Amino acid sequence: MLVSLPVSGPALSQNDPLDVPLVPVEFRPGDTIRTVVDMHLNDPNLWPTVLALNNIASPVDLRPGMRLLLPVGQVRAADAALRTSLTAIQSANAEGAGIFAPVEIGQAIENRDLAVGQRSAGAWRQVVSLADLATEFAGAALELSIAQRDRAAEAIVSDVQGKVEGRAPTEPAWSGRQLDDILVEFERVRTLSASTTQITFRDLSRLRLNPNSNATIQRMRSDPLTGGEVTKVTLANGDFYALLNQLTEKTTFEIDVPGLRTRTNSADFWIKNDDSGARFVNYDSTDLEIAQGTDRIVVGKNEGVVIADGKAARAPVLSGPVLRAPLQGETLYTEAVSLRWEPFPDAKAYWLEVASDPAFNVMKLSQWGVSEPGYAAELPPDRYFWRVAALDQLGLPGAWSTPRGFSIREDNVPPYLALLAPSQQAVLSKPDVLVLGATEANTRLLLNGEPLEASSDGTFEKRLSLEPGKAVLSVTAVDPAGNRTTREVTVFYRPTVAVTIALDADLPRIGGALATRAKDVSVSATTNASPGAEVLILGGQDQEVLRTRVLEGGALSFSVPASDPALDYRVEVLSPDGAAEGQLTFAALRDRTPPEIILDAPVPLAVGEDILRLEGHVGDAVSLLVNGDEIPLNAERFAYDVQLVAGRNKIELLAVDAVGNVAVKQLNTVFDTDPPEVLGVEVTRPDGASGAIAIEVQARDESGLRQAAPFVIEVGGREVSGYLRCETLAEMCRGILPPEPGDLLLVEVMIEDYVGNAAFR
Repeated sequence: MLVSLPVSGPALSQNDPLDVPLVPVEFRPGDTIRTVVDMHLNDPNLWPTVLALNNIASPVDLRPGMRLLLPVGQVRAADAALRTSLTAIQSANAEGAGIFAPVEIGQAIENRDLAVGQRSAGAWRQVVSLADLATEFAGAALELSIAQRDRAAEAIVSDVQGKVEGRAPTEPAWSGRQLDDILVEFERVRTLSASTTQITFRDLSRLRLNPNSNATIQRMRSDPLTGGEVTKVTLANGDFYALLNQLTEKTTFEIDVPGLRTRTNSADFWIKNDDSGARFVNYDSTDLEIAQGTDRIVVGKNEGVVIADGKAARAPVLSGPVLRAPLQGETLYTEAVSLRWEPFPDAKAYWLEVASDPAFNVMKLSQWGVSEPGYAAELPPDRYFWRVAALDQLGLPGAWSTPRGFSIREDNVPPYLALLAPSQQAVLSKPDVLVLGATEANTRLLLNGEPLEASSDGTFEKRLSLEPGKAVLSVTAVDPAGNRTTREVTVFYRPTVAVTIALDADLPRIGGALATRAKDVSVSATTNASPGAEVLILGGQDQEVLRTRVLEGGALSFSVPASDPALDYRVEVLSPDGAAEGQLTFAALRDRTPPEIILDAPVPLAVGEDILRLEGHVGDAVSLLVNGDEIPLNAERFAYDVQLVAGRNKIELLAVDAVGNVAVKQLNTVFDTDPPEVLGVEVTRPDGASGAIAIEVQARDESGLRQAAPFVIEVGGREVSGYLRCETLAEMCRGILPPEPGDLLLVEVMIEDYVGNAAFR
């Protein structure tokens, strides 16, 4: 049976399709519940609802011949209501209800979804009620969307050059217009002499009003759903160039000229209106349609029309001129720019535009009616793009030339220039030299006034021939702005010669090595190499010790470490290219040992002659002084007679080696001509009459007493002789004889010194 649910919505009429009787259908052999329901209700999925309506628990309970009651009319009414609500929702969404009426369209979709759910449950009246409610909400969403899609649009002043004025509907007088000002419907815009402006609409369509032009924006409408724009502009006088949005086909653009109405699908056209008539040029493949009363004039691609006194004259527009200078991408370094293009045979004049962007949105110069194929412009440093159109005899501008870009730079900085070789004051041994350096790219080079080629990265090299003597190499770099940088080097070409080196003969030497007492030895030498030539001093294993240069007059002077044992060195005089032109080896010895003075024979303590002969050798000494007198040396040996004076003589030998080490030897001798002085003689028996006999002689001598002194004594009348033992320091000579009786008498004793002088007692 049908289950009725409470519904909201319009009251049901007496002819409510939901009240029609159920339709009886016989269940025949071979039928299934799904096929029967699909045949009569067009939805086999309603079979559970049909079984519940007929109080049948399961499809297995069905038997052929049973009569089933089907809600045919109720299903039709519910489906019709669902279809109506779906159509209403789709219509509202098509008008942007999801954007402009999101609440209303959301409620419509929600109620319809509930209605679909009630259909599966067989609640037909609830289905119709919810679907009708969804239709009402969708209708409300549709009305809101349509109202929102017809909005007044705005335009913006996207470029201003010179003086531009505007007058909005609410303004009592004209006022200035600046960059990024907003323009509204019915606003008037005009440009004064030598002034231009560009108006950009929401769809990025652009109008460029040229000097002395006056236009009114009659209508600007925007559909925010589709992005469509409806724009209508009236040109009172002057001219403008239009470049419409080509990204969408939903834009409608109309231009009114007094007495003429233009509707265009063209995206690229020009219009001018003045006292002589109206002029139109279409550059697009899409036609430009002009209405004059009931007449229609269609302007095709690259075609122009002049309408004056009710008549229309057509003419193909001229093609774009060929630009000559500046070249594409050229950089200029002057604000006075000469713009030149190829003369166009059929051109009466030219239209020149210069902008700061390739789309010509920001105009810097717009010059109409240039009579010659060139124009001198004053432009500040910046990046520019320019183009030219030829004007025909009717005053119609032809196609634009292919634009070109150029830059103006302010450059007062001299270019970078490095001269890497040769070095300043270089002395060269070869008859040519490699000039090597680097500069900035795109820089013109001169070498001694002659052109010099550089690689793409600015490096350059050139080999030049040289004459013997001095040569000045001058390299000049000139950048595109005319700034100059010059580098100069002076070189000397000296052909290679045999170089000799000689050490100073007066340098101290020991065994052939240069010697010193200090830790460093000072070396002086002479060479026939040119002053300024480089000198390299190498030590053991060819390790570089130092570098110096030849002084004026060929002198060399330097110091190197010295040690014991000696260190070996090599001196090399280098040519300008680094080759050794001459060399010399030497050793450096540090000597802190004095020379040794060795006598062939020791000096006697005393002599009896006034001449003392000294002989010996002094090792590595270079000079010998004896008591201040310099003694000649012969192969390190010496021989010298010293004149003695009577008495004690001091002799000093002073030897000096080549480095100043000093050795001193002190000698002493006595030149003695006097006999010893006998002070006393005693012959006694100190131990008594039976004791030994003692002989004592007290004596002294400057040169010393000889150790033995002969004596003769008498003992009891008998002579006894022998030798006394003398001690110089004790000044005493003594002797002991065996005991012997008798009287004692000294007969004679002789005391002798070392030089042979004798004293007798």
